[in-house]
Amino acid sequence: MSSSTDVFFSERNEAMLQRVLYNDVCRRTGNDLNEKQATRLIKTVKHYMGEIHRVNSGKPVNDLNKEVLRIVLPDYIMYLERKERSDGRSVASITEEVSSTEVTEMTETIPEGRRLQMDVGTAFSKLQNSRQETKARPPIQDFRLSLQDEPPVSMDNFERMKQEREEEAARVSALQQAQAQRQAGGQSQGQQRFADATDVFSRGSKRAMEEAEMSFAERERKALESRAAASQVFTTTAPPDMRALFMGDRQTLDRTRVPNAAAGNPTVAQDSRTTSQQMMIVREPDTMAYKEKELNLFIYSGDRDWIYNSTETRYNFSVNFDPSNMPNGLRVSPSSTAKFRNIVRVEFVKAIMPGEGLDLIVSKTSDTAYDSTVNVNILSFPYIQVRIPELDTNNYGTNQGLNSAFGILQYDGNWISDTSISTQRGYLAMIPKFMKCQKTYTPTPLATIQKLSFQFQRPDGTVLSPVADTLDIGQIFPSLAVTTGNFTATGPPAALTNTFYQYDTAVDVSGSAYYWLKTTKFFNHWTVSKGDKIVIKNMAWNTDPTGNAVAQLADFINYIQKDAGLLVVDTGYITGNSFSTYVLNSGGTDSYNSQGYANAILVRGKFVDPTIAGGLLPATLGGIVDSYTSGNLSYFLTNTPLKSGRLLNQSHQVQVAMRIITRELDSTGILRPDNL
Repeated sequence: MSSSTDVFFSERNEAMLQRVLYNDVCRRTGNDLNEKQATRLIKTVKHYMGEIHRVNSGKPVNDLNKEVLRIVLPDYIMYLERKERSDGRSVASITEEVSSTEVTEMTETIPEGRRLQMDVGTAFSKLQNSRQETKARPPIQDFRLSLQDEPPVSMDNFERMKQEREEEAARVSALQQAQAQRQAGGQSQGQQRFADATDVFSRGSKRAMEEAEMSFAERERKALESRAAASQVFTTTAPPDMRALFMGDRQTLDRTRVPNAAAGNPTVAQDSRTTSQQMMIVREPDTMAYKEKELNLFIYSGDRDWIYNSTETRYNFSVNFDPSNMPNGLRVSPSSTAKFRNIVRVEFVKAIMPGEGLDLIVSKTSDTAYDSTVNVNILSFPYIQVRIPELDTNNYGTNQGLNSAFGILQYDGNWISDTSISTQRGYLAMIPKFMKCQKTYTPTPLATIQKLSFQFQRPDGTVLSPVADTLDIGQIFPSLAVTTGNFTATGPPAALTNTFYQYDTAVDVSGSAYYWLKTTKFFNHWTVSKGDKIVIKNMAWNTDPTGNAVAQLADFINYIQKDAGLLVVDTGYITGNSFSTYVLNSGGTDSYNSQGYANAILVRGKFVDPTIAGGLLPATLGGIVDSYTSGNLSYFLTNTPLKSGRLLNQSHQVQVAMRIITRELDSTGILRPDNL
């Protein structure tokens, strides 16, 4: 044998084929194979390996293995199905064995006198049987596989059986053509007999209906005569006193002998023959009445999974409506508590978007001075596009962006904060002005919505801003560790110079009044600026604290990760590669570098209740006074980088307002009059 033949018939290759087929059969059947079934599978694999190698000996081993898997699996599945069936024949198979000749002979034995009493169906069946071929058909070869535990057939037997089936099909087709020609001659006679039988049945049915109508009319006439006679008697004579039937000779009613006497006078009970409400039958309507219900849906981009998902932004996010479609674990994700059903129409109402700068323009004002205060926001475009793939398209235009957009949004209104901060540009309301922005489901409503994805694009089809609104925090510097003086044994180190927010001996007596959050990457000053509100989550350090820092750090994490968030006091940029050489620039025009980028965010610390302290004084974290010494919080934060920690700018999020119209059953249209 050649090397490929040896590999194909090797024990390893055979075991691999048996294992693959065994797992596939168990997966399809849902049960494990018993010893007999597993033995049959091994024999089947051995047999077809030899047959396929004999027919296709020149092919590679992979092709031979594929052919074995393709042929063995259906053959073995048929073997399992044959084992599950019983040996007894079904009623359908026994019925098929009855020839048309036997049916014709049975119908011809019916006496002529009974033929007129047969219904149309019986007469039609007899007529059809009389047209069948009386000549016995030759037996058809039984191609069914034996239920015995025989070995699989070879490839030669497959070819022989295929040729026999084709010859049998050709013979049956020729017999059917000859039979159709013989039936054409006797068709006219059979139609005449069928017409005669139909006339007999029609005359009998008509006569029976006439007799039934006459009998019904006679009963109605007698009932009317009896009611007329009874009414005439009551009008001429006084009606009898029916109380004598109940009381007899007694003049008074003995309540002790009458059960349930307090229920009323038994002589004035209502006649049971009178009509009651329960006897009134009101026919249910053929069609049900429905009504449309309008529901308002508000979606906030800040509810997305911004802690773990870094691909979605405020201009490109999705929302879930089905709890089973939520990701595993406790994660932040926008989801609706209501599951909308039978949706008739979905409308896009408006989008409330921040007036932040989307692009950073840096221009020179002198040889060494730069300016990056130009705000290029969404009002710099004639319109913006919103794309919702789950609702298909609602617009058509001259480019691919318009063809895939659900709506075109234009400026409607804006509002800004009353603060004098120049970076607080407020929000803009964008609506599909003068255009339909909806998806209608007619005539059948949509069952439910599981997910909606929103992407706000520029007119060229690109996302409004690829800049993320989340930042990773690398290290935290408390104000206790920030000074412009020299390092001494009793004071903080000389680092983070050129800042207004440094160590203050009159304020930072028990804790830090400010904290600098250094980010891992630079960000432009439109991403986070003074007056914005940020939320911080998932903070963790590379090493664990010791001493007083354990309790202080726990209190610090609860404060800085509170759900209410923190306000940004200022921004800045830190240069240098170690804390002893860090230089921080902040305040005024130094809140970002000459190119408009920063990497530090300043927030306030935890303070004592001002109504008790008489002013804003830093609080003791964990009930322990903080200082820049080993074992305290300030020393730990300054010298320990963060392992994880992320912040979100809540002031630069997008709110979407939509209207969903659902179809509900209108019960007022099917109330019965007696239930009102």
